[in-house]
Amino acid sequence: MLAACRKGLRFSAALIAAHLCAYALADEVGDVYGGISYSQTTAKDESSRNLGTYKPTTIGIGLSMVVVPNLALDGYVFTALNDSTQALTATSSMTVNAQDGYGFNLRPYLALSPAWSIYAKLGRQYGTQETTIRRIAGAATTSTTYAHTIYGLGLSHNLDAHWGIGADYTRAKRIPSEQTSTSLISIGLRYKF
Repeated sequence: MLAACRKGLRFSAALIAAHLCAYALADEVGDVYGGISYSQTTAKDESSRNLGTYKPTTIGIGLSMVVVPNLALDGYVFTALNDSTQALTATSSMTVNAQDGYGFNLRPYLALSPAWSIYAKLGRQYGTQETTIRRIAGAATTSTTYAHTIYGLGLSHNLDAHWGIGADYTRAKRIPSEQTSTSLISIGLRYKF
């Protein structure tokens, strides 16, 4: 049961990265954007053990390229910024740390005006997560890898011809062995090359 919860928490860390390149509003095929983003994951254990809700954060960088009109391909990498710890009992706790990862998204977008656009994203994310359980007798740490399908919606705003900001909400598709629901809120800054 604990292994399934850990898998779900790993998945939540993966969601953090998915948002990294989602902030481009491009007008022409071949436009390239670079971006940096900050993400906070909310991973809630829904098992009978109720291991809590974890909110680790990451920072990432990415590139986007418009491949056909109104569709961009995003690629990104991310790394841990802050871990998240919850008390399991009076004498034990669990810490989740999103280590490193990468991912790819297809991102269809629609301009609402010259400055505003909305987008959706569907992609795959890969990464490593570290989970530490601390008890009076000591601590045990496990490191695991994951691969998950992610999907989300976002809003972006062009500040000028090169700079823009964005925010999105992303969820991870839960696989049958997981007992954690995971979502991610991200904000970012992008630059058109």
